[in-house]
Amino acid sequence: MQIEVKLSLENAEGYRRTVNTLANHHLKDECYYDIFFDFPYTALLERSSVLRLRVPCDPASAHHRPFTPVASSKSGGESNYDPEAEYEALMRACRGEAPAQSSSECVRAMVATSDVGSAGECGHSLPVPIFTPGALGKLILKQKNTVEQGHQMSFVVEDPQVPPAVVEALVRLVPESLLTTGVFSASTATDGGSSDVFAVLSAYAQQRPCSEDGMGESAIVRILSQLCAVAGAYAPADSAGVFATDADDSDAHFTQVRFAAMGTRTAYTQQRACGIENGKRGVDGGAGSPELMPQLRAVAGFMTLRKVFAYAPVITLQLGPVKAVELTESEKEFREGLRVRLDASYFLPGLTIYELEVPKCGVTVDDVATEVGCFLRQIEVPFHMGSESKFTRYMQYVAATREAEQDSNDVKLRLTNVSGYEEVRRNLQQLLLPASATNSQSSQDRRHVSNTEVNPVDGEEAGGDDMWWHTNPKGHLQETNEDFFFDSPEQTLRQGKSFLRLRKRVHSNKYLLVLKAHQVFSGGQQNSLSSKVGVPEAVAHALIDNPTHFLHEYAEHFALVKILWREFGVRELCRTASFTTERLTVPWWASQVQPSTFQRSWAGGASSTLVQQSQPIYTSTSYYLSKQQQQRQGFGAASKLLPVPPLLIHLDRTLYKLPANAQVPRIPFSQCRSWGERQCETYEMEVTNIVAPTEPKDVVAELTTVLNGLGVEWTVGVRSKLEQYFCLMEM
Repeated sequence: MQIEVKLSLENAEGYRRTVNTLANHHLKDECYYDIFFDFPYTALLERSSVLRLRVPCDPASAHHRPFTPVASSKSGGESNYDPEAEYEALMRACRGEAPAQSSSECVRAMVATSDVGSAGECGHSLPVPIFTPGALGKLILKQKNTVEQGHQMSFVVEDPQVPPAVVEALVRLVPESLLTTGVFSASTATDGGSSDVFAVLSAYAQQRPCSEDGMGESAIVRILSQLCAVAGAYAPADSAGVFATDADDSDAHFTQVRFAAMGTRTAYTQQRACGIENGKRGVDGGAGSPELMPQLRAVAGFMTLRKVFAYAPVITLQLGPVKAVELTESEKEFREGLRVRLDASYFLPGLTIYELEVPKCGVTVDDVATEVGCFLRQIEVPFHMGSESKFTRYMQYVAATREAEQDSNDVKLRLTNVSGYEEVRRNLQQLLLPASATNSQSSQDRRHVSNTEVNPVDGEEAGGDDMWWHTNPKGHLQETNEDFFFDSPEQTLRQGKSFLRLRKRVHSNKYLLVLKAHQVFSGGQQNSLSSKVGVPEAVAHALIDNPTHFLHEYAEHFALVKILWREFGVRELCRTASFTTERLTVPWWASQVQPSTFQRSWAGGASSTLVQQSQPIYTSTSYYLSKQQQQRQGFGAASKLLPVPPLLIHLDRTLYKLPANAQVPRIPFSQCRSWGERQCETYEMEVTNIVAPTEPKDVVAELTTVLNGLGVEWTVGVRSKLEQYFCLMEM
């Protein structure tokens, strides 16, 4: 496992100040372009994994920007435009084979688009990588890549010497728009064609099947083994649990399968043998069964300029020469081997992030993080403890630039008291299990009275009911959210029945920015135009610390902020409210109005090919996307049915901390009102994930029937949590 320190510097000024402070201990500069690959259904991203190819670049790339705008290729009258020749010229320029003055002519200038803001200015253009000719690449697979509280941990399989021919073949598969603008063009994003990335890697693994000492598999073979295992979890399956393919496509995939097989020591062969051993491929799991080749494609790419310094000055400046002497010999020796890396990563035009990393910290990561934090505070550099990797931050920035407004139809019911809330918590399992699983017992036998303690020793079933969802981390989620709401001083959003909310997931330290516009409540149904995007911690703090500055800084980059600027005319933001919500989210498998296809087909029998019966059913977003892709491609008998996700039930307990209302007159002979903060709680149930043709009113009817059976008092939701906050303020 690799363990390192990762801190996020807030601005370019702090980056320059840190560089100048450590200038006398500078060791080297590095410049590289990182290309990230994933499956079409983003399985690696969801599993906190990263497949990255690092290509060395000329350090001058950081200053290599297109200055002269070139006419756009949209006009159909241009007969001298040759995309193949232009692409070859671009690749020659990136490899450094062309002079610097002609390289900028080969690169098509960025056109100002609504996605990434104005790119016509030199300061807002994106540096173009100049790849070092003949340099070795570095291919790395990071699994369980987590960043929390400034600590980055991951399991790594690395091939540090990828031949130049393989690097060039992979770079050729990267769309030109990614190199020049930092994002995929619309035509590239909608292209459903397969990529040859896996074929290139398979051919490379065939050339290098063993490690250098010949005692084991090479790094590339181990990487492909892990990729095949991930791809197998999303492969289409028929009713018998056999991974199915179209027989007509067997000839087309024969050559790819031969490359993927790579002899008898390969990951592909091992995965196939393992599948036969586990009964996944049935009796006829021999060589005659064609296999589908996993599809990998480039999903991200950006350039990073890295400066490497010795770690010793951090100790000297932070502890002083006297205290530094007090370190033991082993501590001194360990710190002498540490390095400080300052990274400037160019994501999008006008969007550059700055990070400080200390790799290979091991078990001393806490001490090193504390020392580096004190060092930055001493030189007055604002920073945040890292909570996302570069790749995650890049994906969040790119997602924020895209228009993602959608019509949201949900169901909201209000539970009138805490007894009803506790009753629902105790009986959630009844809501989730199908009726056939519980019809052998009467409704009274299945209920647990909320004011009666359940002794875990009395029975296996009783002992697991109260907190049973904690054993199902993949199917159920319990979280605490801290919500911050923003509006103009004139309350423009509230007057338009809209709100801007920043949600912080307390335990995971993740942030979600949501704009809900034109909310309408009717009969327990709520409808709105919803835009949501995950944002990095640095962006979230920028919004909390200075909302108006955030509005002006990101108005040209983030699509959600553009809506505030253009449609609502907001020019100034301030925080209007904040409160905390404890939320329990569970899938409603027993719903009759929207039965999930995962429950009917996959979870019924084919799920045994992936997980044990005692494990939860994996209904992730990636799996849902993979099923959609398989349906479009026509794989398997289940493709005749459109994949339908289960409804999601959210059980909310919201805590409002309200200022004391000292103006309210005291009632005679009553208890005096507290002069401190008032605390109020509300209890709600929401149902989301409603897809056509399901009607929200039918969901309301089914949910209220269940609540009536439990004897829980409820009312239809008539206002949002924010409006409830303002109502409580007026009381």
